[in-house]
Amino acid sequence: MQVPEKYKFLIWLACYNASPTLSLLHHRNMAPSGICCRCGDHDETFLHCIRDCRFSSNIWYKIGFTGIDFFTKQNAYDLIKNGTSDSRSTLFLAGLWWVWRNRNLMCLNNETRSMFRLCNNIHSSADAIKSSFHRDGSAAPPDRFIKWNCNNYPRSILNIDGSCLGTSIRAGFGGVLSNSAWVYLSGFLSFIPNSNDILLAELTTIFDL
Repeated sequence: MQVPEKYKFLIWLACYNASPTLSLLHHRNMAPSGICCRCGDHDETFLHCIRDCRFSSNIWYKIGFTGIDFFTKQNAYDLIKNGTSDSRSTLFLAGLWWVWRNRNLMCLNNETRSMFRLCNNIHSSADAIKSSFHRDGSAAPPDRFIKWNCNNYPRSILNIDGSCLGTSIRAGFGGVLSNSAWVYLSGFLSFIPNSNDILLAELTTIFDL
């Protein structure tokens, strides 16, 4: 399937009955109860979580999945197989991801999103997948001419950049010097400890020149 890897991983978990629903976590003594914490009516299996819980089924109805066949599949494999073989497979996969994500936001972060926002996210994700993966293979990509030559004068160019990591509280910066023919001349790099300020990293790069 030509979709982001996170979609594939969710599908893999579902098909191997390994998605961390409350039913599975309770079975493994990792949760006090397997009852769905959103509706409180049934065990939170993957199918209930993704499709049958009223908080999920309303989303599917809203984006156009209203057929009886969609709601009568008895296991995750059949549901996913049916959805990915449909002409709206991209919309189905985007819906699957956002329904799962909405469940996590509600259960883990106590965050509720409006139906309009969820449907908009689903359609936007489907459009992004189509534009990124579903391209006409017969059409050659257009040529992109990117160069720097300062109007053919012999000059050198310095590219600099800064970055930061929030987990290790560390910022870094560096630069590459090349001539007008893009031949590498020199380069440098360094880091700033105990800082995750990207602006400081960028300005330090200029200052250290």
